[in-house]
Amino acid sequence: MQAVSGCPKAEQLDQLIRGELPEDSSHLLTSHLETCSSCQATIEKLASGEIPIGTIVADLSKLNPSDQSDYWKAISKVEEELEIGNQQSSQIRRATPQQLSETSAPDATPLPKRVATGDLDFLEPSDDPAYIGKLQHFQIARVIGRGGMGIVLEAFDTHLHRNVAVKVLNPSYQANDVAKQRFCREGRAAAAISHEHVVPMYHVAKAQQGEVAYLVMQLIEGETLENRLRSGQPLPAREVARLGMQIAAGLSAAHKKEMIHRDIKPANIMIETETNRVKLTDFGLARASDDIKLTQTGMITGTPLYMSPEQTLGEATDERSDLFSLGAVLYEMATGAAPFQASSALGVMQKIMNHTPDLPHQVNPQIKRPLSDLIMSLLAKKPDDRPESAAAVATALASIVNEYEPISPLETPSIAVSEVKKLSGSYRRYQRKWILSAWIVSSVCVLLAIITWYALRPDRGDNFPSFVLEGNPGTVWSVDFDPTGHQLASAIEDGSVRIWDLESKTLRKSFNAHRGVVWLVAYHPTRPIVMTSGDDSTVRLWNSETFDAVREWKLSSAVRSAAFSPSGDRIAAGDREGMIHVFDIDSGEELITKTQPGSIMGIDYSANGKLIATVGSDKIVRIFDAESLAERQSLSGHDGPIYGVKFAPQGSLLATVGWHKNVRIWDSESGIEKLNLLGSDGDVWGVSFCGDGTHLVTGEQMGAARVWDVSTGKAVTTLRGHTSAVHNVSLDSVAHRIATSSRDGTIRVWDMSSVAKNKR
Repeated sequence: MQAVSGCPKAEQLDQLIRGELPEDSSHLLTSHLETCSSCQATIEKLASGEIPIGTIVADLSKLNPSDQSDYWKAISKVEEELEIGNQQSSQIRRATPQQLSETSAPDATPLPKRVATGDLDFLEPSDDPAYIGKLQHFQIARVIGRGGMGIVLEAFDTHLHRNVAVKVLNPSYQANDVAKQRFCREGRAAAAISHEHVVPMYHVAKAQQGEVAYLVMQLIEGETLENRLRSGQPLPAREVARLGMQIAAGLSAAHKKEMIHRDIKPANIMIETETNRVKLTDFGLARASDDIKLTQTGMITGTPLYMSPEQTLGEATDERSDLFSLGAVLYEMATGAAPFQASSALGVMQKIMNHTPDLPHQVNPQIKRPLSDLIMSLLAKKPDDRPESAAAVATALASIVNEYEPISPLETPSIAVSEVKKLSGSYRRYQRKWILSAWIVSSVCVLLAIITWYALRPDRGDNFPSFVLEGNPGTVWSVDFDPTGHQLASAIEDGSVRIWDLESKTLRKSFNAHRGVVWLVAYHPTRPIVMTSGDDSTVRLWNSETFDAVREWKLSSAVRSAAFSPSGDRIAAGDREGMIHVFDIDSGEELITKTQPGSIMGIDYSANGKLIATVGSDKIVRIFDAESLAERQSLSGHDGPIYGVKFAPQGSLLATVGWHKNVRIWDSESGIEKLNLLGSDGDVWGVSFCGDGTHLVTGEQMGAARVWDVSTGKAVTTLRGHTSAVHNVSLDSVAHRIATSSRDGTIRVWDMSSVAKNKR
């Protein structure tokens, strides 16, 4: 090719990109690009992540230009930044204007509160000056962020009285029927995912005669993983495994619903401030974004840093594509840098297909071999060489987390046991014998527990009749029968409390009780009062007939557990910072406080009201004088965190349950351990005595509730049906029923009347 006169043809630019031009021609064309704004604009689409499917991607895997090739020089002239893709979800969170101004994601440009701009013309005027407008029954407070797909707004839901995040399809796409249909369809599909590590989707709708499509979801108070990784430094090894475990658990829940994310990246991974737990967002919207671009330009979109090889080629993807992206995210967390980096988007894609990054444990010696090997198995080029499921990855990561220290109930993800498959592909080849040995010695390998569960499961439990209350928007952390046995209250992960009518098996009432997780719900023994405690550091009382708020106490940190005194005039509550609080219900006065080591996960009053017992992360059962909070007993024996505590309804017995199958019964007066009940599968979370104290009921990690005979210490039956951990159990003494709540989002009510008849 001679000296360029005028602009080169499209095929010449294509040849330059592919590295197919002779060196002298490449040099001339590169020089032309330096001064020609028209050609720069043409080729700049590559820098924005818009890759022509038919002309470039299909053959990219065949490219392997040398480091000296003008291929790289030409692309580097028009692309300075790699991470410029779709970031609109990176700020679906509660944040101050200062926090937003510090965010460098281009899709999270902050706006001052109550300042509307031209692209918000779709908003109706609000009659409240505190808001910049309204969208149907949502009062819009401010713009959180903007991105290629849409605008994210903070809003107040006037129907349910809670703050939410509203994502409105970009106004430039609202006229595109395909875009709106896909946007709404993917939103509705995402709404079917109910999991504590997925941002709940509340509402999918169109406004203004169908002209404005929008989604409503939980407003997350926290930051993105992208923000946490901004320093370029690796995260602590346990944190890598813990966050990865929760991401994989969220993916497992989505994959179970046949929903592929397609855009797993740090900007789509939220981390809650209070709990430090993961929340995945934007499920399915990557596909909607692709559809929009395909209908307009025949191109695909997205930052390629976390794409799978099959995505870069425009091929069909499945769950294993998400696993590759998860591997890329884990690699960056472990090493401080993405595994595939180059000076251009195409360079990144070329490396994804042809380059194997350095092993994480070689880059960062703090990363142990099991975690390093698992990450590399996720980054296998061929989908068949990756682990078979996200559930299997979550299970493996849980065992790795346990190698550092026991997992607390605040960290453990829910994984449907029926969904867990064996690890396969390259991870099996990466495994070392010493890894398995370490897991066996530690006795905490969740994978082995699941294998044991399958071996033991064959329906050994009695087949008691039960019915299921389902459709809850997330994990059900607590349940309690009302004193009459007619209703059941449940505490939900999304901040709501649901009241069920047990005769009709229908939902009577749902109300927003706390910001964040509701950890506990409990009926007062004699008054029409319901107590709740939550992640927002509050304990609240509600009228159980009208469900109006009666009283609130603000503590210093999240309140995992609280209990009424037997007389009903006091409440004892324990928070995450180890503070015990005793309140007077009538006056609202805080009567006394005391601080103990570790987080408090369970608290209860003795039957005579003279003692308070606490358990938590420090593995110790502590018994205090209820009036002075002077410590009476300090009981050791648990080999991990203790999740639940319950006094017998009469006498001095006290039951505690926790990590690694621990179920123990103590004499609270002497401090002597009376029984160590053996036979549970996995961690034990919930515990309650029956009305006469002769039987104990526990809820287990592997989806079962177990009934024990206190006199013999033997399990008399096992109630199976949940597909994930049973977190809480409640007994109805009136009708001889047991209610179990689970991380699978369901409540089961079991008819135990036959046991009562046998006892008589």
